[in-house]
Amino acid sequence: MFQGTGILASADPMEHILDKPLLWGLLDKDGALYELSMAANTLGVTKQVALFFIAGILTVLFFWSYVRQIKKDPDAVPGRWGNFVETILDVLRDQLILPFMGQAGLKFLPILATFFVYILICNLIGLIPLLDFVGQGGNTATANYLITPGLAFCAFVLYHGIGLKEQGNIFTYIKNLFPHVPLAILPLIIVIEIAAHIIRPCALAIRLCANMVAGHVMIAVLLGFTATFTTDFLIGGGLISLISVIAVTLLTFLELLVAVIQAFVFTFLTTVFLSMAVHPDH
Repeated sequence: MFQGTGILASADPMEHILDKPLLWGLLDKDGALYELSMAANTLGVTKQVALFFIAGILTVLFFWSYVRQIKKDPDAVPGRWGNFVETILDVLRDQLILPFMGQAGLKFLPILATFFVYILICNLIGLIPLLDFVGQGGNTATANYLITPGLAFCAFVLYHGIGLKEQGNIFTYIKNLFPHVPLAILPLIIVIEIAAHIIRPCALAIRLCANMVAGHVMIAVLLGFTATFTTDFLIGGGLISLISVIAVTLLTFLELLVAVIQAFVFTFLTTVFLSMAVHPDH
């Protein structure tokens, strides 16, 4: 057995995924910045949390830049950036809002577009090359098993809150949560419906987190082969390194597609759940 296989077996690709304190590995442990980083970590401000907030700022800037252009000259022909933003809004409107909620659902486009853009930015930040060097690992906020449940909970509160508002009062809303069935099977239906309402946000959180983790772990494993076998066997390691780099490059392009798809799927399912809450008869 090659010596490198033993080293590889002891390597932990999850180091590429797991959250770390801010600037972890870059600060002198005797310095003031290190103490500040540890204090922030104690308060829960880790690298992924910081990137989560940065994604929020970028989301605000994403829409603000477009709105600012529209307010400045409403009759102006949109530029490249304006066309890009409008394309995203048009896709969400035509593929999600109108098929599930019709014209009445257009008022929900801003919040659903915010979900999509925000999750997409979080996903894409994790694919920025060499960001690992700014405090080892943990670049993808949506690969955090605590952050994605937070997003799912926001979606849960959103579609139930809007459903309650649209249907007028809590009694009507609760009544419409359960289908009209014979009394004999009503207890079973109640259990099933309660379970379904718990499972829906869980599905949102698990699907997003698992897909983000899987791709980055694969990239870390392939890069682990590159580093390990090159150290032990220069010629064979060089060949493996070449194959690994090509594979990682292709996998990174696949991850770009996955980043978009997962943001769309999260928004798609939120739209479905929202339509069910707003229009229980459908």
